[in-house]
Amino acid sequence: MKHRFTFWLTYACIALFGSLGLLLLLFGKKDARPSDEENRMLAGFPALTGESLKSGEFMEGIESYLSDAMPGRGRIVAKTASWMNALSLDKANDAQADADVFEAVEQFGEDEPDAPANPTETPEPTDPEPTEPGQNEPAPDVPEPTASADPDAAGTPRIPREIETCTFRQIRKDGTYRTTYTFERERVDNAIRVLNAYRRKLPENGHVFFTQVPFPDIAFTLQNGDYVGWESDLEAILAANVDDGVEVVSALDVLEPGLLAGEDLYFRTDHHWKPRAACKVAQAMLKRIGIDALGYDDYTYNQNGGWYGSRVSGHPELKETTEPDTVEVLIPTLPVKGVTIDWNGTEKPCPFMVTDRHSYLAYLGGTLGPWRRYETGVDCGRKALVIGDSYICCFVPYLAPYYEEVHTTDLRKDYYDAKRAAWTVSEYLERNEIDDVYIVLSTASGVNAAYVTEYLWKYL
Repeated sequence: MKHRFTFWLTYACIALFGSLGLLLLLFGKKDARPSDEENRMLAGFPALTGESLKSGEFMEGIESYLSDAMPGRGRIVAKTASWMNALSLDKANDAQADADVFEAVEQFGEDEPDAPANPTETPEPTDPEPTEPGQNEPAPDVPEPTASADPDAAGTPRIPREIETCTFRQIRKDGTYRTTYTFERERVDNAIRVLNAYRRKLPENGHVFFTQVPFPDIAFTLQNGDYVGWESDLEAILAANVDDGVEVVSALDVLEPGLLAGEDLYFRTDHHWKPRAACKVAQAMLKRIGIDALGYDDYTYNQNGGWYGSRVSGHPELKETTEPDTVEVLIPTLPVKGVTIDWNGTEKPCPFMVTDRHSYLAYLGGTLGPWRRYETGVDCGRKALVIGDSYICCFVPYLAPYYEEVHTTDLRKDYYDAKRAAWTVSEYLERNEIDDVYIVLSTASGVNAAYVTEYLWKYL
């Protein structure tokens, strides 16, 4: 009797879900459409071709379409985010973890109230274990970085590699600090090898730029009086040990003065930075190659108010006590033409700036994959590829005036896979004659995360 009940229950569930899937196929929206809750475009109904059937792409597209077309999906995503936040351990007056619902969760460190802001003790040197750069891809034959007594081009001595860990710290008024992140030696060495490997895929005069940008919860501590500064030795160690042509830019150093001065650099209700912050980092990067880039106030913007982002989504009570964000959308001065490039080389138009949109989807229409190309109308003979998570969406517009083409890709699993992308990153760089690569990541996708330890290797 028990087995019979189980059988009929299973049968009823299969029939129910099958009927739901059929109804979605018959009556669901077929076009790709934006999701404000997830800051991305939901999958549309896939094109049926002989090649897509043979490769399995069509069935994968059907699966994505049915998942994204589920009734009440937005409420489910919001409620899931709410549950995740409810399970987090909040700590008063300290930066707390904020979930990135697409990929990763910030991992914060522990308080060290008795530690001085500038410790002088150095750990004893030990031999590092070999670093495994990623899955399904052999490690490139890159020599181990070595220390040098000679100063680099900026006059700063190279940092010895006997340091086993490096940290990102938030500094209090009393001179003590809180260690927010710790980067183990193997992760640092992996990042060095990644950056060098990408540099060697570029022309002789090419550049690789790298930065990782803190989430809002860390940034706001510089504005609410909890901390008076932050510091990290990660960027210095990376910069001292990468090849020529790799430019490591510290977003901490770039953004700290503005945050301490009260500049509005992050959304209050969302987990993203604002265009003003992205512009500052783009300026710092372009300055490394001799370009005096335009500042944020040199552009014109639409001011679209009334937006509540991912940090408030799923928390109706927060809307009663939290002011909505204003989305400042750059009005392009150049005739930028954008296209997505799919697995079979098919190109479809995609937005650059959606100037009337009241969400993060105003910037490039959100995250789209696997490849995008923006033709700027600038005749300068150089092209760039921007690799990163959703933080690149409001970063890319500030590169447009300085490249004739700006390409993008997001290597996370929801936006890129080897079948759909058709080309590896190396093949794409060569195919499109890319000169410079920008790797721009939030700390949720940074040196300690799978984006750097796995994806950048796997798809190179």
